[in-house]
Amino acid sequence: MGMVKKILSIIVVLILFSCLISSAVAEKSSNVTASLSEAKKEVTPAGVCDQPYALCDTAYCVPSQDDPSKVICSCSVEKGPSIGAKNCSSWAPIGMYKNEDGQWMIKAGYAVGQITSTYSFHNAAPVDGREIDAANTSSDYTGDVYLKTIQNGTWADCWTKPCSVLPQDITADVNTERKASDNAVCNCGLVVNSSEWYIGVNGVEKCENASVGHDYIISGADPKTTDGGMKMLAKYIKDHPGSDPTQQYMMGYCENCTTSANSTS
Repeated sequence: MGMVKKILSIIVVLILFSCLISSAVAEKSSNVTASLSEAKKEVTPAGVCDQPYALCDTAYCVPSQDDPSKVICSCSVEKGPSIGAKNCSSWAPIGMYKNEDGQWMIKAGYAVGQITSTYSFHNAAPVDGREIDAANTSSDYTGDVYLKTIQNGTWADCWTKPCSVLPQDITADVNTERKASDNAVCNCGLVVNSSEWYIGVNGVEKCENASVGHDYIISGADPKTTDGGMKMLAKYIKDHPGSDPTQQYMMGYCENCTTSANSTS
């Protein structure tokens, strides 16, 4: 019951955010969004990015009010290596930055910040056998996300899509610097009648839940692109020790989660 309430609250927030973004984004931010869209016309093959990004690995989504081919998803704001595209050097955050205290800020004059959705192992559950790199990952790492294969249905494609980050106080003067929200609202594509895709799920219990992935529209990923991209990202993190202590160096699959759930070394 608690999980249902949490999901419903996310959906309500998404609907409100989608209305706020459409009405609050200034002309400057609109131009930024257009330029980001242009930069994403060719997003394959995958490449490793190392910059702030939106992570939609377990995001719930709602249909866009303006475009039936789009959905709006709530994703977390992260920083570090991730799977993006070869041209991701052009995806630096626009209208936002981190201050000396590590807090994301929206710059004065910008209604929202702009980042891009990519993918990482930031919340990945330990993988049986070779999961935690002690030289690169915090000893108190607590990731619990597995990749679950879903078949025959609809999902949200957020990979490489543009995202907006609202200020925490949406009533604050746009001409002042404001603290940014911890979440981004991403404009994702709607994939229908898909034969197979991945979603991220929190914990073994959801791995074993047959209805997960069909009850709501959830951010997903194409298996072929994801599998190849994960190998690339895993190699990058291992080759760059200390590049991101907040994530381990591989993602676990639900097929193996029963044996890997309690593995920590």
